[in-house]
Amino acid sequence: MADASRTHDPRPAWVVVAVCFLMAVFAWGSVFYGHSVYMAALQERHGWTASLISSAILVFWIASIPGTLLVGDLADRSGAAPVLAFGAVTVGAGIVLLGQVSAPWQLFVVYALMGAGYPALGTAGISAALAPWFDRRFGQVLGLALTGASVGGALLPPLVVAVSARDGFAMATLLLGGALLVLLLPAAGLLARVAVPRRPAGDAAAPAAGGLPATAAILRRTVFWRIAVGGALGLGAQVGFLAHQVPMLAPVLGGTGAALSVTVVALAAALGRLAVGYLSRWLDEGALTAACYLTQAAGFVVLVLGQGPVARYAGCAIAGVVVGAIVMLPPILVRRAFGSDGYGRTYALVNVVLYLGAGLGPWLTGLLRDQTGSYAAALWLLVAMHLIAATILARAGKR
Repeated sequence: MADASRTHDPRPAWVVVAVCFLMAVFAWGSVFYGHSVYMAALQERHGWTASLISSAILVFWIASIPGTLLVGDLADRSGAAPVLAFGAVTVGAGIVLLGQVSAPWQLFVVYALMGAGYPALGTAGISAALAPWFDRRFGQVLGLALTGASVGGALLPPLVVAVSARDGFAMATLLLGGALLVLLLPAAGLLARVAVPRRPAGDAAAPAAGGLPATAAILRRTVFWRIAVGGALGLGAQVGFLAHQVPMLAPVLGGTGAALSVTVVALAAALGRLAVGYLSRWLDEGALTAACYLTQAAGFVVLVLGQGPVARYAGCAIAGVVVGAIVMLPPILVRRAFGSDGYGRTYALVNVVLYLGAGLGPWLTGLLRDQTGSYAAALWLLVAMHLIAATILARAGKR
């Protein structure tokens, strides 16, 4: 399919990009980067251990598995609008309820609710919304839309910390969840009024005569498992760090300084995401993915070995510059390997494995933290996960 920018009226395509940008602001600002802020607040408020809250985060990612399958099927059948509406309601309600929990079982229920809706606002929902509109420029436009993740990560976690200190955690989550609902539900209505473009006859990305590939045929392809397993290890390492970032760095940087380190990661990710989105048009995506994993591993090494605030912020910046790329490159690899027809379902199958890794990463990090009394062993584990992931995915982009 030709890029939407080459069609007669490119404006609807850029409306979709703008909505996806807003989705990314809240998906990353309130959830992806928010986990470590919520962990620190819940530890202070209830005295719960890192391993307990990490187990709730594991439940979040497990609940995301049926959520991503639902999103993939719904996006292929009904488009992006109902996907966004579902995500807004579940995640927005979950954030509001998070400030009201008083017992561990309630925490697990709320995290399961947020997990079920997160794929609709995250990479799965965003890439499914963009896939019908862009072909050759898909990686570049996806990077542009996901810049909203850096905006959300830079602004929302520090705001939650500031409002929590002034008015309490319950008020902070009420305002954040309410803002998500107020802004994203009308955005879903806007998407409903944008007609998805039809492919011209003979388009290279059009369905084959046999129709969409069967799930069994997708699962038999080696490239599927390379992307899924390598991506799960890399994403698990990244989420393991991000979910514990604030409590990990608070002893050295203080609560405000640790929240500022989230902003450092988010701003670094903005630059890296745009660069990787552009480079994905010219470089082998598998090698680019492996390089990103090695870069973040280097940032973790700096965090382990460095001393003092400057080293901590430097490690966050190095690790952060590829945060967006690690999220963005698996969908680029999937679309390159499988095309845009049935993309929602294909990426949903990959996401099942990705979310298992994303759940195990923070859970293992919290477990090692409580067992050893520090985050050093956990960070070395995350480094090892990145090294294995880079090895698996180094050749995933070969034709």
